[in-house]
Amino acid sequence: MKTIKKETEKEKGKRKKTGGRVKGTPNKLTALNRKAIEGVLADYNRSGLFTQDFLSLGPKDRITIAERLIQYTTPKMQSTTVDLAAENTECTIDIMLRKLAEEE
Repeated sequence: MKTIKKETEKEKGKRKKTGGRVKGTPNKLTALNRKAIEGVLADYNRSGLFTQDFLSLGPKDRITIAERLIQYTTPKMQSTTVDLAAENTECTIDIMLRKLAEEE
């Protein structure tokens, strides 16, 4: 009986998708929630309370809040690495003059 159960579990993963959202279709509830939050924040900002509340915070708290809000408006920069492996760069004026003389 265990072998039958394992076979049906294997078949389960191979079944064709039926019903549900089509891939790429946005979730309606998420869109509604975003609109509701945008509306509340827009009202809060238009009323002037946001500015008043923000300015009533201490400098450290204002910086913390500003930093958190900036994450939603500014794309994050990706870190980059630089490989500065240098060859023997010890070069005197005499060596440079010899190289220049050879080129001519």
